[in-house]
Amino acid sequence: MPGREEIARALTGAWLLWRTDPMAMRWFDLTVEGFWRSFFAAVLVAPFYVFMLTTDYMANGLPASLPLVVLVRSLAYVVDWAAFPLVAILLVRLFGLEHRYVALIVADNWASVLQAAALTTAVAVSLVLPIAVAALVVLGTFITVVFYQWLVARQALETTGGIAGGFVAADLLTGILVDRMVTSLLYAS
Repeated sequence: MPGREEIARALTGAWLLWRTDPMAMRWFDLTVEGFWRSFFAAVLVAPFYVFMLTTDYMANGLPASLPLVVLVRSLAYVVDWAAFPLVAILLVRLFGLEHRYVALIVADNWASVLQAAALTTAVAVSLVLPIAVAALVVLGTFITVVFYQWLVARQALETTGGIAGGFVAADLLTGILVDRMVTSLLYAS
């Protein structure tokens, strides 16, 4: 588990990636130990995830019994955090970027905290807005978060915008696949 100082440094690095600061990557621990500790970001993102699910289920109802939903969503959360790093192994090999793999995953993991905070804030604000305005706020925030994810991939991989876009697309598709599997499990029960 990372200490407070490492978490603060990593979140500062994540913020600096948004600002395209050329020194941003120096804020991250890019060692193998830092790689594994970066998955602590999942703990920081979890409350945002729970808020988003609660908001959705309050609006649409539970698709299954609460214990089943909690179990399936918890497992999906772990799978989702593991899926992109596994897909990224194949992609870095394909593009000859193996030497940037740790940097990508570390930066992506810590950046996910800022992404989750932004999306959760947009959803929370949208709850008090008219539907059309709320949809624009959430859509605009989602587009901004995807752009930020592209900035992170581009800087962490030290690559072109097109290759970074491919990594972002792979991450989004992986998340969609995990969500589809969860949805089919929950609505089949």
